[in-house]
Amino acid sequence: MEDPVKRLHKFRNRIAHHEGIWLLPLEARRDDIQAVLGFIAPAAATRVADASRIDDVLTRRP
Repeated sequence: MEDPVKRLHKFRNRIAHHEGIWLLPLEARRDDIQAVLGFIAPAAATRVADASRIDDVLTRRP
């Protein structure tokens, strides 16, 4: 099983190469982002989670 950093690296590469991401498990990538941020700066991870609008965006995706 890959760790969240490796998954985010692959995700970042897809975005950088303008590949589609809508069919990916975006909720899982959101969780990976939060986990990695929590490793680096737990207080920042909490602030980001509280201010994030990603769930709103994901509910409106096609």
